[in-house]
Amino acid sequence: MSDILDKINLSEHNIQTFYGCLFLHDFLWFSSSEISRISTTIPVIHNYALTYAINQFSYAIYQGNTPRYFEDLEKFSCYSTPARSFASRRESIMYNAIDDLRQTPGRDTDKYNSPKYGFKTVLVPEFASRFEKENPIAFKFYLFTFNGFIPPSVVRLGKKNIPARIYWEQIQSSTAQFSPDEKSPSHPVNPLDVNGEITGGIISKIPPHSFYRYASIKNDWFIEQKKDKSEKHIIQIPKRILQRMGLTNGS
Repeated sequence: MSDILDKINLSEHNIQTFYGCLFLHDFLWFSSSEISRISTTIPVIHNYALTYAINQFSYAIYQGNTPRYFEDLEKFSCYSTPARSFASRRESIMYNAIDDLRQTPGRDTDKYNSPKYGFKTVLVPEFASRFEKENPIAFKFYLFTFNGFIPPSVVRLGKKNIPARIYWEQIQSSTAQFSPDEKSPSHPVNPLDVNGEITGGIISKIPPHSFYRYASIKNDWFIEQKKDKSEKHIIQIPKRILQRMGLTNGS
């Protein structure tokens, strides 16, 4: 990379950036943690899950049982940041074998229940009739698309393929600037996407690996654009996108 290069225009590399607001249309369940038969889902979505969903791709056929994310991601038409919701509602549901007639997990005369009861905390479906930038329930994230790919407005998420609605807004500024100073992106950050240095943050534990729900980063590339009167988009450019443009660092 040139020593004087401190700005890059993503559109010159056929890359567009979108701001997405996602609303769940069914209960979303995955185990962020599982202790003593209590499974908990936190209101975040991993960027690999989002990228697979937006590309409408489940998984490739491989030998063995281990997913090969990197091989799949190389073939996709877009790449997402992780998403978070500030106010998504959750409910706890008891699970076990259900008696269809009584809709209970066992007969009244049973002294023991096998298998034992368990509880799962799931994310509750929410609906919006239009694009609502400030809706705190929405899962908000950013998407990088390649070669004119148009992201779908309806996707399916998770192992149960639940439906979700996404409202999109294209980020008009396609210029990223290198910043040696510390910045806090307006989205969660996958540590594998960071080209600079992470100086602080709050980690969310979620399969296949943890990411930063909030992060402070320096010596990396960012797009900044005014969002409203008081806020602005601060988008960290993932390392995968820099590599696609033939850039790997800011030096």
